[in-house]
Amino acid sequence: MNKEERGRIKRCKAFLSFQKERKWLEEMALQGWFLENISMGMIYTFRRGEPKHLLYGIDRFCLPKKPDLEEIRHKEIFMEMARELGWQEVTHDEDMTYYFSKEYEEGGINELHNDRESRGYRAAKFRRYAHNHAKKLVVQIFVVLLVDLAIKSLLGLWGKPSLIWYEWFALIYAVVCSAAALGYWKLGFRTEKELSMTGQEWEESRDPAFHKTMWKLILTNRGLNRFLGKQAGQGWVLTAVTPLRYFFVKDQSKNQIYTMDSKSLVNKRLKAQSRKQIGDGKDWSGINSDWELQSVRDAQEKGWIFVCALENRAVIYRGEAGQAEPLNDPRYDNSLRWVSLIGEYGFYMLLSAIAGGIVGFIIGYLEK
Repeated sequence: MNKEERGRIKRCKAFLSFQKERKWLEEMALQGWFLENISMGMIYTFRRGEPKHLLYGIDRFCLPKKPDLEEIRHKEIFMEMARELGWQEVTHDEDMTYYFSKEYEEGGINELHNDRESRGYRAAKFRRYAHNHAKKLVVQIFVVLLVDLAIKSLLGLWGKPSLIWYEWFALIYAVVCSAAALGYWKLGFRTEKELSMTGQEWEESRDPAFHKTMWKLILTNRGLNRFLGKQAGQGWVLTAVTPLRYFFVKDQSKNQIYTMDSKSLVNKRLKAQSRKQIGDGKDWSGINSDWELQSVRDAQEKGWIFVCALENRAVIYRGEAGQAEPLNDPRYDNSLRWVSLIGEYGFYMLLSAIAGGIVGFIIGYLEK
């Protein structure tokens, strides 16, 4: 009699997405296999039972080095709340990720974390855990490289063949750990994003009928408006941007128009009104929100709705065609978006690099 016939099976499966893991566990339950244990984060033990629609949820209960009373009691309070809502603890893995299950209820609360605040709190815990792994790997890289430097410096063994093996070890170890640290860092943000969603929101975010992403280099405000207006005409509404990527959701509102605002445009409006322009000499890293607050006030007065911001470089608004008034003078529509693409300091660095190249070329030519 094999294990399956005895009512137990093991499956080895690795997930980088908790939402994908949850979906797989629920599919296994529909086939009559219910999670019983998890080992090493990837070895799943299932027991046989009557197939049913079983839901799964997760949370982390890993204390920091110096926990306060609230952090110590968090697990106890959460467990009591989960039981009251019908969720039962199933198991936990070595990373203190706990798994809960509950039968699906039509019209009931079918999310372990059923409000945005609790989902955000859980998502932040998983992100911090992944980022702590990344930080530990970076420390290990520095330790290995410092040991290599110390051995060669203190013992005077620079370039000695006897240490070639350690130099290769240090190099390979640093490369591997750097890649792993970067992976953990990105995983932290991705996990935080997906765990901030409900199961339905996550499903819709993966459905191309509801969401899409487009890569495009747009250099002017006019080009941006034309591109986003065309997408709106096809039933796609912008939700977020990066310098080169645009994220959309399906929406039936086809009369949407867009406009982009920036610090320089805000100050142009203030100057035209003979008002004090916005600037902060101490804001070296560009994190002061004063100009964005002014931008939002100006946009709302003219009928625009905030869509998203690209760091502290640009803000994009959406409005109804024929209702929203122009936010900025149309003559600025053909202005380049370089500052919004690479940031003010990136723009200054680019100018410095160009100036340095010109000076270097002139000096080199004169020395001939």
